[in-house]
Amino acid sequence: MPGIENAYEKYRSKDVEFFVVYSKEPHAEEGRYFKNFTQHTSYEHKKEYACQLVKEHDMKVPVLIDGLDEAVVTAFGRMPNMTFVVDKEGKIAYKADWAEADRLEEVLDELLAEQNA
Repeated sequence: MPGIENAYEKYRSKDVEFFVVYSKEPHAEEGRYFKNFTQHTSYEHKKEYACQLVKEHDMKVPVLIDGLDEAVVTAFGRMPNMTFVVDKEGKIAYKADWAEADRLEEVLDELLAEQNA
């Protein structure tokens, strides 16, 4: 997630808020991203994984943790790396099934330019 971290650093002083929502560990049993991870069995278990993610990747972006009921992914989508940009009126201005930092920065630049026009 270095691209998201870089965008966070670039835009956080420009009245842009960033959040990462930790929902579930995709492919947990395969060990693709973390060794010895299993799917969450409790909220505390999920929180431990989220904290480990933050630590191992030295994340600065605030991380929100979806509940075991997966209310966030149920409402917004099940892809593990989705991106949403919400404008000042609370409307979704951009949505992508996969986070691409370059495209995210383009969208943010456009919104900020409109806001400052």
